[in-house]
Amino acid sequence: MEEITEQKGSAGEHTPRSGGIKAHKAAAERHEAEDRDRAEMRRRRAARERRRKKRKIQRAILIAAMVLILLLAVLLVRTVVKKVTGSSKKEPAKTTSVEVKKEDKAESKEATATINIAGDIIMHKPFLTSSVYKNGDDYDYNPIFQYVKDYYNDADFSICTTEYALTGGNYSGYPTFCTPDAIADALAENGIDMCLLANNHIYDGGDEGLQRTMEVLDKDGIMYTGVRKKADDKKYVVKDINGIKVGFFNYVFETEEVNGQKTINGIAVNDESADLINSFKEADPESLYSDVEQILSDMKEEGVEYTVACMHWGVEYQTEENSDQDEIAQKLCDMGVDALIASHPHVIEPVDLLTSTDGDHEMVCAYAIGNHLSNQRTEYMEGLTNGYSEDGMMVKLTVKRDAKGNISLDGADFIPTWVYMDQNPDNEYFILPLDDPENLEKNTGLTNLTDDVTASLDRTNGIVGNGVKKVQDALPIAQKDPSVKSASEVKNSNTKNDKSKKDIK
Repeated sequence: MEEITEQKGSAGEHTPRSGGIKAHKAAAERHEAEDRDRAEMRRRRAARERRRKKRKIQRAILIAAMVLILLLAVLLVRTVVKKVTGSSKKEPAKTTSVEVKKEDKAESKEATATINIAGDIIMHKPFLTSSVYKNGDDYDYNPIFQYVKDYYNDADFSICTTEYALTGGNYSGYPTFCTPDAIADALAENGIDMCLLANNHIYDGGDEGLQRTMEVLDKDGIMYTGVRKKADDKKYVVKDINGIKVGFFNYVFETEEVNGQKTINGIAVNDESADLINSFKEADPESLYSDVEQILSDMKEEGVEYTVACMHWGVEYQTEENSDQDEIAQKLCDMGVDALIASHPHVIEPVDLLTSTDGDHEMVCAYAIGNHLSNQRTEYMEGLTNGYSEDGMMVKLTVKRDAKGNISLDGADFIPTWVYMDQNPDNEYFILPLDDPENLEKNTGLTNLTDDVTASLDRTNGIVGNGVKKVQDALPIAQKDPSVKSASEVKNSNTKNDKSKKDIK
């Protein structure tokens, strides 16, 4: 180990060795150099940031200048065109069945709305007793909809007819239908947005059942039309679907009065509920026309661009509409309704494209779209063993608004459905879509479907085949505007277009 020595200075003091002084000086110089480097880096970063901000400002000024030049160019072209064309303008086409105010049309944007409408849901006794759905006092109906829920959710707005009252107890599955709330829960969870409540079983639970049904749907976030909580509430609903305002109304036929009292399905309706259910007399529909006239006028004030009538009418198990249905459908077309989708007969009836008597308006009409869910099986239907009550149809309407604000029906799909039932070990049901029959067993895991599915498709195609083709061949259907015509202005007409029965091949 090197010995550390000390030297005396002239004053006799001890002084450090010269090597220590040099090291201290070198360290100080390094610190100064590092400080200088850090200061230079900060200066350079600040300079870069100033240059970056300057470039951003320059780009913003350049873009603003280009936009201003473009706007000036467009204005110049418009001015020149206006001077050249003068005042010779074509009369603008009227393109919506419900007139849209000019200021609204000027701001209109392109948009598309899809609406899916399914048929009757009827909860017969097996849905109340089957161990597949019942667990003690609880029910779960979600499995029923597993193969059609994608169709509900693929549409922007999905609708079905619910033929029952949600009574909260004392359940029954025929002749009155009082059903557990679980069916509403399942509809909400699987994608149904609105229920049509003006039907012949809505009053099966009396006044309390009527009100409670609306309360349960409110709780589940499902809209409804056809009934209302108070007499002065609207008889229709308006739904903004992707920026397109669509209006819906729903009516059910009345049965014969009892002591001057309104009846629904033979049940006398108390005065407090009589004005809460949209209803009409099929043989004397003048009150219906008066209501529709007011509804269309009110919808017009709300800016509705497309109207859908949902009628509950006709004769059960008849695969042809009757003359009353023909007359009412034609009148609604004449009044400017854009689409009429109906139910109640529990079987499918024809599809048609109606033209107003003045030739200015067209309306898609499905006279009845059958059962979406029921236990009306061939093996149970006394005197009706042809299977038609097992069949249904979903109607998907695609409504489009172009950049000029013109409304048209751009698509109309008619998806056949069939109610599947398996009794082993207990009644189990599925609603099966039949638009891809070749892959149905693969997609569902169910077996031995071919014969039943083929028979169902043949039945449905035999009824609606030519009408579906007629509608689809006419697409897109521009909605001309006859304005809202009063019932007295519309001529009575039983005329309807011929419908033959061809397959949808």
